[in-house]
Amino acid sequence: MKKFMNWMLAAILICGTSVVLISCSKSDDNDDKGSTTPNTYEVTLTAVLPESAAGLYTLNVEYTDGNGKASTGTVKAGDTSDVMPANMKTLYDSEKAFTIGLVGWDAEKAKMFDQLIVKNFKFTVPAGKSYRYKVTMKARTDYVKPSADAFYFVVPFAYADVVRVSGNQPYSGLQGELKLNGFGPVDAAEISEFIKLYDGKVIAEASRTM
Repeated sequence: MKKFMNWMLAAILICGTSVVLISCSKSDDNDDKGSTTPNTYEVTLTAVLPESAAGLYTLNVEYTDGNGKASTGTVKAGDTSDVMPANMKTLYDSEKAFTIGLVGWDAEKAKMFDQLIVKNFKFTVPAGKSYRYKVTMKARTDYVKPSADAFYFVVPFAYADVVRVSGNQPYSGLQGELKLNGFGPVDAAEISEFIKLYDGKVIAEASRTM
């Protein structure tokens, strides 16, 4: 009888321990599901100066990150080109084919869409903070007049890609608009007047709060 009572007591203790362990496990799961970590984002602003336009223009880049720090940059002829971000490259390849067909360029002129100076500017933005950017074309005063009677060029463009780098809050990626265009033929004799048309043109601008 005494041995039977000892077994019963042991069974009760084991059962009680099991309940406590299961209860703790469920409590931990609930805490994990209820915990929140604010997101932090990385913005990659990509400014692209086609080589066909680099003899006539530079690009001025201005941006303010999520901590309010303002920065500037330039893209100019002779700069070492960065790698175009993967998201942008996928979209670019699709838009490029459409634009070439739209402007009606032959295969030789279409090669200008692959001759690009790409510069990436990266900055972080915490949740609830704002950022802004602007990319502007600036006419070169030391431009070289094309040797041909007429010339063509690809208009500079920019793209912004936003990704979450930390945090566990719901988020869907944000991308800027990608606008591609080709221009020509332009009479080389009127080049000084022509480049003024794009001098100071803002090709990309945005301000967002995350």
